[in-house]
Amino acid sequence: MNYFCGINRMKEGTEFEKKHTPFIECPDTVKPDEFFEVTIKTGYPHPIEDSHYIQWVELYMSDIYLARADFTQFVKPEVKFVVKAPSKGHKSFTLRALMRCNLHGIWEFKKEVKIE
Repeated sequence: MNYFCGINRMKEGTEFEKKHTPFIECPDTVKPDEFFEVTIKTGYPHPIEDSHYIQWVELYMSDIYLARADFTQFVKPEVKFVVKAPSKGHKSFTLRALMRCNLHGIWEFKKEVKIE
């Protein structure tokens, strides 16, 4: 069973949703061509057990695939990527994270980032 969740702030949603939603932490505004850190993690700690864990996280810029991190039941589902912002001429872009729980499917989170 797959779930897609549209929570936009860590304050919203149930505890179950916060354990599965891949929240994105990064600057709200970046400069063109600037490298910046993007951290992806759940709002609440997700179980890390043999029978229930986060399998992977993927990061996209709009629909462009950027990176993926795979996890086992022995790893905390948190990852940091260094991403390059688009060049001049863009006003903003959307970062999109997907996270897959082995029991509860794929969850999604989006964050709009402005370019100054």
